[in-house]
Amino acid sequence: MRFVRFQLIVIAVFFITTAHAQDGGRPIYFTNQTAVANGNTVLSAVLSGDSQSKTNVQALVGAQVIFVGLAVKEGTGNLLVKSNIFVEVELKPWRDVYENEPFARQNYAEVLGTLASVDFEKRVVHIQAKPKDWLRTVSY
Repeated sequence: MRFVRFQLIVIAVFFITTAHAQDGGRPIYFTNQTAVANGNTVLSAVLSGDSQSKTNVQALVGAQVIFVGLAVKEGTGNLLVKSNIFVEVELKPWRDVYENEPFARQNYAEVLGTLASVDFEKRVVHIQAKPKDWLRTVSY
């Protein structure tokens, strides 16, 4: 009976983390509403893929954006956000965002940065950020 409960808990945690990565989440630390709106506009445009959305996003290149998602553990600040859109974060100056937490398996983070480009076909958003603007929200 205990083993069955354990399995149910593991499955529930898996679905919760997957759903969180799909949702993207709302920022906790950063409160710049313009950057939040810009980030949501970019995500909506990548999801829709229509030409008008692509034009709107091109106008946002160089603007501040905020993204919240599942941090991809590779020593970088990259995030997996809403509907498996990948946010590639270029930290300047570079720093290992996992230097103080080497054993964490899952990290949810938010990042405030400048939109550099968007690849609509590959569903990849490129941003530039300072290390102080990449913040871990939950780790386990």
